[in-house]
Amino acid sequence: MTATFEALFRSLDFERPLDVETPSDRALYVDGMHTSEGISPVDELRVGIEMSDRPGTWLFTGHRGVGKSTELRRMAADLREQGYMVIVADMGEYLNLVEPVKTETLLLTLVAALADGADEFLGGNRLGPGGYAKRLWKYLTHTNVEWTEVSVQADAGNAAKLSLKAQLKDNPTFRDKVVEALQGSIAPLATQVRDFAQSVLNDLHAQRGADKQIVLILDSLERLRVTGTDAQVCYDAISRTFDQNADYLKLEHIHVVYSVPPYLPFLLPRIGSYFGVSVCTLPHVKVFQTPEGTALRPADGPIPRARPDARGLDLMVQAVCKRYPQVLDLLPRPLLEELALASSGSVRDYFRLVRSVCTKARVASQTGPLQGNRWAIMAQQVLRNEMPLATEDKSWLRNVRRTHGNGLDSMAHLHQLARLFDSGVILNYRNGRDWCDVHYLLQDELGE
Repeated sequence: MTATFEALFRSLDFERPLDVETPSDRALYVDGMHTSEGISPVDELRVGIEMSDRPGTWLFTGHRGVGKSTELRRMAADLREQGYMVIVADMGEYLNLVEPVKTETLLLTLVAALADGADEFLGGNRLGPGGYAKRLWKYLTHTNVEWTEVSVQADAGNAAKLSLKAQLKDNPTFRDKVVEALQGSIAPLATQVRDFAQSVLNDLHAQRGADKQIVLILDSLERLRVTGTDAQVCYDAISRTFDQNADYLKLEHIHVVYSVPPYLPFLLPRIGSYFGVSVCTLPHVKVFQTPEGTALRPADGPIPRARPDARGLDLMVQAVCKRYPQVLDLLPRPLLEELALASSGSVRDYFRLVRSVCTKARVASQTGPLQGNRWAIMAQQVLRNEMPLATEDKSWLRNVRRTHGNGLDSMAHLHQLARLFDSGVILNYRNGRDWCDVHYLLQDELGE
């Protein structure tokens, strides 16, 4: 079959995480993309769950596009093989991720996700109309909270599920009424959420055996965005939820894995201690060589570009080759490697760059293999334009480039650091140790 740019473009679906329990997806998975010295952060998280003598609360983070959702689903598959009941919930289906998150709504959406997973795993239809969602509503209305204004259609079959899942995400009026009703009532709500989790665990034990455990993985919370003039309010709301209200997020009877924004550990440096765990960080694919030492370069000296790492580049190219084995008939390997560098190790952005080259080649009526570096330059410009640099940020970012730390010079500047991480300007890598760098497409400008 003749290779085409259209077929290559369609093969690179960066919106859908791989489900490694499906043979066709497992064939696309690249082993070892995030492994450092033989240790995968996600495998370390999984082993922590397996070794724990009681259910715990776990934190997982990383920039969008590095492969978190795929890795979480791989971990879920491994845990299921060990007999765990694992629920993976895309919290983008339950929460509006561009609004400040409140502990009340996070608890409600968390338990709604648990109810949905229990319906699927344990057969909610055996409970009658509404299944676990109907049971959940009964638990919630036994709090000391007045739910009259928010219980629209909650008793009509599956409407309980709809009122918590669909309305919390898409109905701001409903969401505001929920928060208003729960003001000052987080403690009783958390108690009922835990009681409901205990009831699901009891059902699991009755069906599958008393040694079985539940793992609830809340994916996509790392996409909680901080935008506009209310950025400070959003940062403070997220921090408050995982700081002051951290105890309410522990369900006690089941394991819960929260995928938190990559800037959260900087806003809350001791967040791991609040939950009694280390924050599991999934770094970018290491397409650059590990910097030599951590000594400061001279403040007035040139800052060279990061040096390519052959193994990391090969892993990125493999990710494309597995999806479209004929890719080298269209894009020569040097071009694929240059695009991998331009992505800075983000699989999502790498696929976007390759797709951008495909559209440009198709418009120009080109056939493969493409020649020259103009294709990479044109594709990179789109990604570069998504990262505007403020003058006040440049000195900070030059410091990151010199030290390969995060550049933080004062705790008063934590929110600025969070913004630079959130926007993908500062990225994290790992090879034996964690280190930072500035996005590859900004390095020439900062080296001036």
